[in-house]
Amino acid sequence: MIQIAVAAVTHKRPDMFRVLLDSFAAMARPEGAEVTFVFVENGEAPTVGEIVEAFRGQVAEEVLFDIEPRPGIPMVRNRALQIALEKGCDYMTFVDDDERVTEDWLVRMIGAVTERDLDLAGGPLVLEAAEDRIGAWPAAFLEHLQERAKKRNLQRAEGVRAGTDDAFNIYTNNWCVRLDKVRETGLRFDEALQFTGGSDTKFSRDFTAAGARTGWVPEALVYDRIPERRLQAGYHYRRARDQSTNAYVLNRKPAGQAIAQSLSRAIEGVVLMAVSPLLGRRHAAKAVYKFGYAAGRFRGILGRGSRHYDPEKAAAHREE
Repeated sequence: MIQIAVAAVTHKRPDMFRVLLDSFAAMARPEGAEVTFVFVENGEAPTVGEIVEAFRGQVAEEVLFDIEPRPGIPMVRNRALQIALEKGCDYMTFVDDDERVTEDWLVRMIGAVTERDLDLAGGPLVLEAAEDRIGAWPAAFLEHLQERAKKRNLQRAEGVRAGTDDAFNIYTNNWCVRLDKVRETGLRFDEALQFTGGSDTKFSRDFTAAGARTGWVPEALVYDRIPERRLQAGYHYRRARDQSTNAYVLNRKPAGQAIAQSLSRAIEGVVLMAVSPLLGRRHAAKAVYKFGYAAGRFRGILGRGSRHYDPEKAAAHREE
C-alpha cells in the first residue's frame, strides 16, 4: 500500500482554507493508498485550529497540523515536506490554500505518477472568481488571466502528447512528488527566496538537474479561486512585474536580450491600451500585464529582486 501526504500550507486565509478542506473531504481516494493530510500554518500561533478540527470530523484519515513561525513560503513548504518525510510517505502533493480540488484530482494525479513512473508531476489550474459577483474591471482582469491559463494548459497538454512535458516547470499550486527521490537528492525549497516567490520553480529545475523524471497530468484539475482584491490594476501590474523579475533572475538571460524583451512588451502595452476604448477592457488588462512584464525585466537587469510576498506589502494575499 502506498502512503500519500496530501499537503497544504496557509497564512491568514481562513475562509478560503476552509473551502479547500471541504474539497479534500469530498474527493475520491486512490485504491490501494493510505492518505495522511498535512497542514502547516505560517505564523507565530495557530489561527485555523478550529477549521482543522472540524475537518478531522469529516474524514477518516490521519490529519497532522503544525506551525512554522519563520515567515516565508519556502520555510512553511519545507516544514510540510519534512513532516511527510518523517511520516515515511511515498508521495506528497501540494495545492494552495486559495484553491479547491476536483473530486477525481488525487486519483488522476497518483494514477499518472505511478503509471508513468514520474518523480515530480504537475497539473492545470482552472481560474475562477472567489466571489459570486465581481465588478466589470475585475472581470476583465480575470478574463485575461483565464486566457493565459487556458493557453498554458493547452500547450502543456500538447507536450504530453508529444512526449516533451518533461521540459515544463512544476509549481506547488498543483504538485506531486515522489519522496524517495527527495530523500535521495536531499533537495528542499530554497529559503533564500523567502519573500520573492519562485521557490517552487527553482525546486523543479534543481530536481530535474538532479535526474528527476517530471511530467504533466492534464486530467488532474484544480480550481484557483481569485478574490476581487487581486483582480485590480495595481496587483495585476505588480504580479506581472515580480514574476518577470524572478524569471530574469532564474534564467540569467543576456541583458541585451532582456532589454529587447522589455521594450517589445512595453510597445505592445501602449498599442493595447490605445485600442482598449474600442475593443474592450480585456485589452487594457492585457496592457497592464505587458507594462508589468517590461518593468520586471528592467528591475532584474538593475539587480532589484522581487519582494512580492513581503508580509509588510502582501495585504492582497490575506483575508484580513
